[in-house]
Amino acid sequence: MTDENMNAPVEIVESSHELEDFISHLSSKPEIAIDLEFDKNYYRFGFNLCLVQVFDGKTCCLIDPLSRNLDISVLFPLLEDPDITKVCFSFDEDLRLLHSLGCFPKNLYDLDIASRLLNYPAMSLSNLLIEILDIEPGESSQRSNWYRRPLSKKQVIYAANDVLHLNKKKKALDDKAFGRDVENWIKEENSLLDQLDYSEITNNHLVKEKEKREFNEIEWHIFKKLIYWRHDLARNFNKPDYQLIDKKLLVTLAKNSTSPTDWINRSGIFKKIKTEHFAQQIHHLLASSRNEAIELGFKESMPAQKPLSKEEQRKIYTEKKMISRFRNVFFDPVKAKIVEKYGTETANYILSNRTLTDIITRQNGELESYKRELFYRCAEELGLDTSEVADILQ
Repeated sequence: MTDENMNAPVEIVESSHELEDFISHLSSKPEIAIDLEFDKNYYRFGFNLCLVQVFDGKTCCLIDPLSRNLDISVLFPLLEDPDITKVCFSFDEDLRLLHSLGCFPKNLYDLDIASRLLNYPAMSLSNLLIEILDIEPGESSQRSNWYRRPLSKKQVIYAANDVLHLNKKKKALDDKAFGRDVENWIKEENSLLDQLDYSEITNNHLVKEKEKREFNEIEWHIFKKLIYWRHDLARNFNKPDYQLIDKKLLVTLAKNSTSPTDWINRSGIFKKIKTEHFAQQIHHLLASSRNEAIELGFKESMPAQKPLSKEEQRKIYTEKKMISRFRNVFFDPVKAKIVEKYGTETANYILSNRTLTDIITRQNGELESYKRELFYRCAEELGLDTSEVADILQ
């Protein structure tokens, strides 16, 4: 199909046979553009792939992994081929999803990385399209239901537009970077994407430490039990957790575990679990969780989030003092020099506040080689003695 809003034909691939034919055609291409549409606990349970868009420079292919006649793993060898450049944009979440499926793409060129290093501010794909190519991408459908079949015309146009102009943007950025330091920086940053492995990282962080602040020890134990119970229910009903039971209600239940619970008439509960069966489940869970917390020695008089010990306070104070000193003496002057030479956005990307803290506290492995070389070069121009920070920059 074609559309006046698109400048290339769009094909929807719904069978493995069609996908194999397309892959055979793509295998000789030096460069393709790729994007994914997925649902992450928005319409259904979990982190799920809903569409893969691939553009070879002439035809845009929308590959449907939800089709019963298509095995999406057929596409994986192409994505893992190091001889084909895959042009993408802000691909971190996409990588997490692909890694969870057993696919580890190689030779990625992330336009978000390139644009930031070329001193463009952080922006959406649509805004970057306008900024670099002066092309209006049209109305967004990012939050639409990508499980919907058939895809609407609006969804097809949106999905196709996500890849149709990526190659052009890459060329524009490559032209701007050519012959400059940033050309090698972009190559190094993108090569690091090949080394990532998100396959063992869970996508569901069900409870957060900061949530402890509003609970005592027993309430916190009960709240965690409720959260995991809801999560299991959500999986069984194939719905996002928040659509089963409102988290505010779980907080209320945890804080009032000994009070009668009018489960069936409460708001914030999915109608299919407003039954006597689930009312009994929640009653039993509240009682058993409370008894378990008491047996474990938890107390209502003790807050779930413990105050820091004097030793912990001293450690934090020492760390903050060290960070402040290194920033003031070394990193802030170097960052200012990078701003002067390459621009504010480039400097913020290369030496973000998070990066600086990780470097100083040694929490994030080795510093990228181009960042290390740039730091020493700027420090030398400023006449700084870097011997004191040589160890943490290794």
